Order: sequence, then structure tokens, then C-alpha cells
Amino acid sequence: MKISRKKPAALAAAGALAVLAALSSPASASLSTSTTATAAAKGASPQGRPVCAADDAKTDCMLRVKPSKPRSAKASVKDAPPGGLTAADLQDAYKLPSDLLGGGSTIAVVVPFGNTSAEKDLAIYRAASGMHACDDEFPCFRRINQQGGTTPPPASLNWTLHAAVGLDMASAACPNCRLLLVEADDDTLANQGTAVDQAVAQGARTVVVMNGWFPEYEGQDAQAAHFDHKGVAIVAASGNSYFNGGGREALPAAYPSVVAVGGTNLYRDPSAKRGWAETAWRSTTSGCSLYEKRPAWQRKGDCGDRRTVADVAAVAADYTPVAAYDSANSGWVQVSGAPVASALIAGVYGLAGNTSSTPAPRRLYSSARYLFDLTSGANGSCAGSYLCTAGRGYDGPSGMGAPNGTGAF
Repeated sequence: MKISRKKPAALAAAGALAVLAALSSPASASLSTSTTATAAAKGASPQGRPVCAADDAKTDCMLRVKPSKPRSAKASVKDAPPGGLTAADLQDAYKLPSDLLGGGSTIAVVVPFGNTSAEKDLAIYRAASGMHACDDEFPCFRRINQQGGTTPPPASLNWTLHAAVGLDMASAACPNCRLLLVEADDDTLANQGTAVDQAVAQGARTVVVMNGWFPEYEGQDAQAAHFDHKGVAIVAASGNSYFNGGGREALPAAYPSVVAVGGTNLYRDPSAKRGWAETAWRSTTSGCSLYEKRPAWQRKGDCGDRRTVADVAAVAADYTPVAAYDSANSGWVQVSGAPVASALIAGVYGLAGNTSSTPAPRRLYSSARYLFDLTSGANGSCAGSYLCTAGRGYDGPSGMGAPNGTGAF
């Protein structure tokens, strides 16, 4: 069913602000160092530069990137990526039956502006990951604009990596899924919403919005319907702005109809039963929506009657980046940022192929046994509240946890 929506009263929004003010600290407050210390102990180093700055776009894109080490002249296109977590790593860490499922699913990747190299770059990532090529035998890639046509919008170097990461991470989780790249005219919420509508009209049942940091605003209800489609899992990143996100959560993740994805640190740990250790990332965004009402499946806790972000989580941290291929950014790169996690989660939804009419976020809250509960890490100071501190069960930074197979999706 559709998410029931009523325009919140100003008094309720003021109440949400009061809750956040009581829990949060100024931006200069010290953050938990347990996550970074653990990663550093594993020999990791922080990720590189931001892909674009806020003054280059209407929204601040959330990816960070550094080039991987150059390959030798003898390297084959089918050799593994030269740095960052690979598709095989991600499938192993999240216990995904990627070779077996996903054949009937289409995942739409919605991204602002055009990327003329998307298909070629995806082919290189898939070859290096041992995946079937998207060819006449297996036509797994299609590219359209937000009107459904094939004329691309203007290109933007700031956003090419978002398209590449969206396609690569969806493929990493679900190599058998078909991919539909929908290029919005620009990075406004309205045009991204139109692109989501187009993706659904084209048959996609999973959509990831590879957006930037678009903060909540009064009147955001006017765009909500674009991100609420029955039987469709719409996925978006919670953000890279720590706890409380400067007082506002990111859109479209704050809409209750959207699966809001937080970020984690992920690294191999032979001593763990899982073979991997995963903790909440210190930069992931969590907290209370300023305007959105709490959906029935979330508990009435420190956010009162407001929506709490996030719902679920996956790797995104700058200390544990993923491998991706983007010719506009020197080819093989190591990438971090919340959109990495959201694209990977979209891939898990595609892999699961669930056609249930139950809202995708709701299913997560009744499926804890199919998720890795993350109990370590924090993204700010909030008087010990679960809103910024990972712990047993639900918490803001990691939601209900990270994928453990496809059962929750």
C-alpha cells in the first residue's frame, strides 16, 4: 500500500527540533574514534578527495575518490581491480547468493546529468569481476533520459562517478540483474523524482537514487509521491553528514516510503565467525526527520512521532573503500561515501526479487534474523542515545543492520 501522508504541523516540526537540540552537540563535538582506530589498525588509510563541491551543483554530491595504483602493462582487462573491496568481497561479506538469483529483476540507477561512458565503463568492471558481459546474449544494460527517450542530458564530470558506482555496486550484488540507467536533467529533487517515475514506468522494481546531499525543507511533501510506488523498493543514501545532518535529514531518504541506507566500515577479520567485521561509520548521517511522520513500523523512541533515519546499512567508509571503474576519473578508483551503500543495497533488493506489496522499509523491521546486527561505532555525540550510537537492535547509524543474505529484502 501507499504510505499515508499528512502535512505535519509546524508545532510538530518545532518539537522535533527540540528533541534534536537536546541530543546533539555542535559540529565541533568530538566523535567516537573506535571505528577509525580499528580500521587504522588494519592498515587502512583515509579516502581521497570529494568528487564535487557544493558550489558546483544544487546538491553536494557525497562520494570521495582516489585513484588506484596503476596496473602493469601486462595486466588483462579480466584481472581483478587493483584496489578497494571487489564484487567477490562484497558478496562474501554479505552472504549473497549472487550466482543463483536476480535473473528476473531490473534495477534502475537514477543519476543527475549524462554519462556517455557508462556502458563502456560498466563492461570493464564486469569483466574484471568475472561477470557475464552485457551483450546481445544477455542485454543487461539500457540507458534513457527522464522522459524515457535516448537523447542524454548534458554531461557533468561531477556526476559521472555516481553513475559508475551505482551500476558497479548494483552489479556487485546482483550480476544477473538487468540495469536501467535513468539520467535526470539535473540534480534537483523534482527532476530526480521524475526520473524515478520513469524508471518505474519502464518496469524497474528496484530504484536507487544516486543523489547528493539535499536537505529537508518546508514543502518537501510536494515531491513525496515521486518516491512512493507500490511494490517498488526505492533506495537512497542517508548522507555523510554525521549525526543530525546539521539539523535536517537528507531527501529522498527521509521520506518513510524510501529505504534510507547508512554507511559502515567493513574489513576482513579471520577471528570473526562471519569472516568480516563491520561497524557504524563515523560520518554516516542519522537522526530525526524535521517534517516526516514516523511510519508504523518504527518504534516511538527519541524521535517521538518523527521518522528516524536510517533503516539499513552497508559499506561506505573512507577507510574501507570499494573498487569502481570510471574513465572520467582515471579509470580504476577507490570510492567511499553513502551512495556506495545505497547502490549495494539496491543490488540486494534486485537479487531478492521480492514482489510483495508490503513497503520495502517495513520488511526490514520484521526480518532481524536475516541481518547482521551492528553493535559498535558512533557518528556523533547524543548523550548515549541509539540515534547516534550503534547497539543491539535498531539504531540510527546502521538501522536494523547490514545484509545477511537476501531474507530481509
